[in-house]
Formats: sequence, C-alpha cells, structure tokens
Amino acid sequence: MSSSEQPARTDARVSTGVPGLDSVLGGGLVPSGVYIVVGEPGAGKTLLANQLCYHQARAGARCLYVTLLAESHARMLANMRDMAFFDSALLPEGVYYVSGFRTLEEQGLPGLLELLRREVRNHNASILVLDGLVQAQEAAGSQRDFKKFIHELQVAAGLARFTSLMLTSDGPTAHPEYTMVDGILELRERTAGVRSWRELQVRKFRGSATLAGVHGFRITQAGLEVFPRLEARVRRVPPPDPGIYRVHFGIPSLDALFPGGLAAGSTSLVLGPPGVGKTMMGSSLLAEGLRQGETCLFMGFYEPPNRLLNKAASAGIDLKSWVDDGRLNIIWQPPAECILDVLADQLLSDVRKRKVKRVFVDGLSAMTQATPETSRMASFFAALTQELRCEGATTLFGLETPRLFGPVLDVPLESGPSAVAENLFFLRHVELEGRLRRLLSIFKLRDTDYDPTLREFVISRQGIEVLPPFSVAVDTLLTGLARHPGGGHS
Repeated sequence: MSSSEQPARTDARVSTGVPGLDSVLGGGLVPSGVYIVVGEPGAGKTLLANQLCYHQARAGARCLYVTLLAESHARMLANMRDMAFFDSALLPEGVYYVSGFRTLEEQGLPGLLELLRREVRNHNASILVLDGLVQAQEAAGSQRDFKKFIHELQVAAGLARFTSLMLTSDGPTAHPEYTMVDGILELRERTAGVRSWRELQVRKFRGSATLAGVHGFRITQAGLEVFPRLEARVRRVPPPDPGIYRVHFGIPSLDALFPGGLAAGSTSLVLGPPGVGKTMMGSSLLAEGLRQGETCLFMGFYEPPNRLLNKAASAGIDLKSWVDDGRLNIIWQPPAECILDVLADQLLSDVRKRKVKRVFVDGLSAMTQATPETSRMASFFAALTQELRCEGATTLFGLETPRLFGPVLDVPLESGPSAVAENLFFLRHVELEGRLRRLLSIFKLRDTDYDPTLREFVISRQGIEVLPPFSVAVDTLLTGLARHPGGGHS
C-alpha cells in the first residue's frame, strides 16, 4: 500500500492523503477547520483537493465536492481517471460532485451558502471542497458580504463538523477576509531560464506548529507528493556517541597515514577534478565496510550501476557480489534536473530502512548543478550530514573541482561542505617527469593524528596504493606543475 493510500487518521487530525503534506502541517488538517488553497491555474489545487477526498472516502468518510466553475464534472473526472488515487467505485457515495455555478449566478452568496448547508446535511459529509472561490468573491455585492459568507461557512463547519477546503487563484494577501480562515496553503510554480519547479508554502495555520518556509512538491500519476524541506525538519539533537569504533578504507598504505582511523559517524569530503580517483576511494571505503559485515549505500550521479561495478572491479574492488546479496544498494540519479529534498528522502529512507553504516555520495557537484536552488547547498549539506550522523552512518562525499591542474586551488575551505565535513581529503593531478600522476593530500582529520605528507595515489588492476613520500624536494606539487632536478620515490 502506497503512502497516499494509508487509512485516514482516526485521531484529532484529518489526513490529506498527500505524501509529505501531513508532516508539513504538523499532522494534518484540524477537524471542522476552514482552509483556503491558493494557486494560479495549473498549480495543482484541484488535484490536491480530489486526492484528499478519495483518500478520506477510501477510509469510509463522505466528501462533497462543489464546483463554481463552468467546466463540467465529466471533464474533471476524465482528467483524473488515470490518477492512481482515483477510484470510480467511490462515486457517488464516498465522493459526491455538485455544481453550484447556476445557484451562485441566480441566488448569489446566500443561495450558495444554503446549497452547501443542504448538501452537506443530505450526504452527511465530513469533507467539503468549494472549487472556484474567486467566482464567489466576484459575486459578492461588497467586501462585507464576502466576509459574512466566510464567517457563516465557518459557523456551519463547526456545527455540522465538516472540514472545508476552498480553492482560489487569488493571492493569499489579495483579500483581508482570508485572515478569518483557519489556514492558507499556497501552491506555485517557479521558473528560472528554461527550468521550472513547484513549491508549497503554509501561509497560515491555526492549531499547531507547521514546518516553516517553502517545500518542493511534484505531480505524477500518483498525484501530489510533497517533500518537506530538510533544513526545516532536521533533528536538533547531538548524534549518538560512536564510542571507540573507528573506520578505515581497507587500503593499507592509505590507512597507515592515519592509523587511528576515522571516527564512526563522521563526515568526510574528498575533493578533486574528474578522473583523479574519488570514485575509487569511495568504493574502497564501502568495500571495507562490507567486509566488516556492515550495510552500505552508494549514491551516484555519473556512472550507471553496471558501469560503476565494472569500474570498481577494474581496480580490484568487488562490489557486485554485495549488491547481489542486498548488503550494498546503489542509487543512481542521472545528472539532470532534480529536487534536493527528493534526493535527501531517497538517501535517508534507505539509510533508515537498511540501517546503513557507510555511505558514499559520488557527485555533490552534480547535485549542485542539477538544482536551481544552489544558494541552499550550504544549509542543505549541513542538515543532511546532521541526519546521517544521527543515524550513525559514516559518510564520504565526492566533490568535483573544475581544474585538472594549474596554480589555482579551487578548494572552498571556509564555507559550504568543506566547512561542515570533519575530514577533508584532496586528490590532484600533477605533471612530473613527463607523466601525469595523481597526488593525495590530507587537509584535516578531526580527533585523530595524520601524516600531512604529499603522496602519490596510484590506481591499478591490483588495487589502490599510496606511495612513500618523494625522496627529493619537489616544488609546487599542489599546483599540478611540479618540478625537481631529478629523482623519484624512496
């Protein structure tokens, strides 16, 4: 059973049936409340209201859907027949559609109000949807008449014990009468260049605290799905104490640089340009955890799973057998448009479900480029790492730097991911003696001693090896333009 098909809540709240929305609302709608859903045409208001009705009807409630639009009910139903939540068996007992268009035209707001009261009573409805509130506003003789209409609807909701949603295209601040209702939900679509995305914001809500700010949502064949903003729901508690348990990469020459190992539950960041070895380093961390009996997760944005497994195998890292037995899960997200909170939900859901102890996210750069909300990345990363720490997962993130080599280092040490991560590794290409080599340096490791010496990082079919320090002085290694009079490794 999907999350949108769960039974309606039987406690003090009315479940919307929209995944993620009840969490934003602090548990759902308050019974007998009157709510306004605001959004431009196409924002998803009608879909949200119908999704709520069918969810409640499936649990035994009766819902009344009143339209003030010229569009026929047949056309509305035809547009919904392919939605997963739609069930024709619930018509007309569970969900009953009524047109109030002609009543409003002929009798105005008093006639409409009487229609609503009568139909709620006749059908014993606990949910009332009024689709087209802007038409009622236009039919009001004065602002006072419209205010009186909303007030009397609230009184009726309290007496007859029904919860009401009124849908309108007017903005949440367009009418002062909106301050009378119990809650205002705004749906909107934003555009930047050729890209667009959907957002939901709770402008007002009586009865409980809600998750503040803007939350992304999407519309699929399943209906609306809301993804509460990670920063608004992050746990503000200290992560569990990992004790004395330490984490290693399973590469003897690398682990020897910090014999104490990484703290379990810590966050590490490996930076470097394309092709320098970040994926291999992360794969090694997971492979060692799998050998230790831990469950692991790989989230990638570049290579699809089959190419990733072959790439790891070419360096002597066998991950396929662990995928086959379920101990390793690979989540692949092509580097296209994405919603940050969808990615966080995928990652954290898997970590919690399988009690994952090691995570490698290969592609913070792809994540940043795929979202229009790049200004969020610093706070999003901080919230994500906090949640992973609270789950006791040791995490390594790969972050791509734009330059293969050169005198400029693109390492943001004072802000964003680099400032949040406890451990920071840097991989760099270097040209030395006519050959392009990989260079490893450790910028910081928290709570453990480490060797800061610059080392060559070698990837071959036999595996990964970190070579001893250079035997002679080599200038400007980190710039990628190294030079020395001659020599090699000791």
